[in-house]
Amino acid sequence: MITFKQLEAFYWSVELGGFEAAARRLNTTQSAVSKRLQELEGILGFALFDRSRRKAQVTARGQELRLLARESLALRTRILDMSRADLVEPRTVRLGVTELTAMTWLPSLVQRVHGSHPQLTLAPTVGSSVSLAERLQAGELDLIVVPDAFRAAGLEVLHLDAVQYDWLCSPSYLDGVDRLALKALAQYTIIEQKHESGLGNLIDHWLDAQQVRFRNTLASSSLTASASLTLAGVGICYLPRRLFEPDIQSGQLRVIRSTPPVPRIPYVALYEKARADELLRYVASMATETCDFSGAMPRYFPGR
Repeated sequence: MITFKQLEAFYWSVELGGFEAAARRLNTTQSAVSKRLQELEGILGFALFDRSRRKAQVTARGQELRLLARESLALRTRILDMSRADLVEPRTVRLGVTELTAMTWLPSLVQRVHGSHPQLTLAPTVGSSVSLAERLQAGELDLIVVPDAFRAAGLEVLHLDAVQYDWLCSPSYLDGVDRLALKALAQYTIIEQKHESGLGNLIDHWLDAQQVRFRNTLASSSLTASASLTLAGVGICYLPRRLFEPDIQSGQLRVIRSTPPVPRIPYVALYEKARADELLRYVASMATETCDFSGAMPRYFPGR
C-alpha cells in the first residue's frame, strides 16, 4: 500500500532536485528518503528515477506521478485543516516575506490559515530579506520567509523550496545569443539585487567562488524594480525562472544560459525558538506545506 510518506519523499525529491534536499525538507535522513523511494518503486513496478547518471533524473513515468502526488498531498492537507478549525483564541501572527513569496504563494497561505483557524489573523509585511531578519531578531516579526542566507543562535530553520534563477534579458538588449560563459557576462550591464538582499549575498558568494566580477552593474533590492529594468532592455538580470515564464514564452524576455548556470536558491522559514508557541509552529508548518514559487499573481511592470 502506498503511504503519504512515500509520496512526500518522491514529490520533494523532484521539486527540490535531490534526495538530500528532500530529507532536509521532511526533517528526516537521506537514507530514509531513499528507502521510501525504493518501496514506492517496488509497489508501482516501474522506475521513478534514472540512476544511471551521476545525478538521478526523474523518468517520464515519474513526471506523471509528480502531478498526482501533488494533488494527493494537497487533498490530505485540506482534510487535516478541517480538524484544526476553531481551536484557538483570537491571535495575530506577524509574518515577513520578500516580494517573491508575496507574488506567488502568500495569498494561498493566508487563505489556508484563515480557513483552518478563523480566529487567527496573518499580518504580512513585505520587505528586503536583511531588514526582515533584523526585525525578527528585534521581536517585531514572529515568522519570516527569506533566502537561506541567515543563520543565528536561537533561530528555528524550516527548509521550504529551492528556486531556479536564470539570466534573463529583453531581446532589445541582447538577441541571437542564448548561451555565454559566466565570465563573458562581464561585458554586459548586469542588474543585481543588492542593498539588504539575502539573495544578492548568496549570488555574490557564488560569483566569488567562480572568480567572477561584474564591472558594469545596476543595483536594487526590489524584485519588481529589477524586473522592470530588465523588461525595459537596460541589462541582464538573474530572475526566478518560473515567475517570468509567461514573459519568456511571449518573447518579452529571453534566457541566457551561463556556464556554470545560476545555482538554485534555497528558501527557508525562520522564527525565534524562545518566542515560539504551538500556534506559531503551526503557521510555520503551513508555510512549508503551502510553499509554491511556481504560481504567480498577476503582475504589472512598466513597459509591458
